[in-house]
Amino acid sequence: MTANRESIIVSAGQQFRKRGFDDVTISDVMKAAGLTHGGFYGYFGSKDALEAAVCERGVADSVAAVEAVAADGTGDQGADTAPLLQRFVRDYVSAEHRDRPEDGCTVGALARDASRSPVELQHIFASGITGMAESLARLRKLDAPDQEQSSAPDFATLSTMIGALTLARAVADADPVLSERILESARTHIESSASA
Repeated sequence: MTANRESIIVSAGQQFRKRGFDDVTISDVMKAAGLTHGGFYGYFGSKDALEAAVCERGVADSVAAVEAVAADGTGDQGADTAPLLQRFVRDYVSAEHRDRPEDGCTVGALARDASRSPVELQHIFASGITGMAESLARLRKLDAPDQEQSSAPDFATLSTMIGALTLARAVADADPVLSERILESARTHIESSASA
């Protein structure tokens, strides 16, 4: 029972991040999970309940991804000596992340869908957005421990990252050069603001 529920959440998360809430049916999710459509209601009361479960997991994973970089900063960084914020932004605001939303950040992939969702789901996103912004502020402090850094959540960097990813995805097929310019511009902007 638990393994099947987990399989549904993972499958739905990938499909929602790639196609959005509205373009994914319960049948799509159950088929991808290798289960029958009729079994869905044994695990979730509604599609809204599944969306909430997926987003709770996804935003927690998004916050954890930033925290993992911060944890690296307090231990062995290996060969990568770039500042922590730059390392995270380099991976987040990338062509790879742009092209594989199903494997990427739930906040970046589903923020637009959340804006049209019930307030309960928006609360989940609010928590995730705040958590990511707090973690980004922590990366800034770790990068410059001798400088006075604000401990306020870094919503500006988060907004730049998600905005760039969204715009780059919006034009990727029509104008790949523009899409890459958007990503590069955001990375450069964040890097310059971090060193200012």
